[in-house]
Amino acid sequence: MDIEDNDLFCKKVFLILNTRENKVQLQGDDYKKRIKKSIQLINDTIDNIEVIPKKGRLLFFRENEIEAVLINVSEVFSNLDKVLELTKFSAGYGDFILVAEDFDYGLCIERTEYFYEFSVWGL
Repeated sequence: MDIEDNDLFCKKVFLILNTRENKVQLQGDDYKKRIKKSIQLINDTIDNIEVIPKKGRLLFFRENEIEAVLINVSEVFSNLDKVLELTKFSAGYGDFILVAEDFDYGLCIERTEYFYEFSVWGL
């Protein structure tokens, strides 16, 4: 994806996330507890998916940009610990956002100052 398309895609992702209702708030005394709860919720969600989509876009957060990388969803799920490490989510940096290119599904955990927000649709 070129830079402009990537930027537009990421902006649309956050627009969708900002309008989503029924987000689950993950509380915890510190970010490590919220990360642990988040990972458990991601794993529980993955375990309950009947049909795993083939492709999706995983957002990688960099210093001044976000890159939406096209990726094989089953590879993300089967290597979740490594993916969480590569995206730096497990270290408390960046959100975990996996969405369809057409936004038909999403599995997202957004960090806020005091809690994390989990939302899922279409899976």
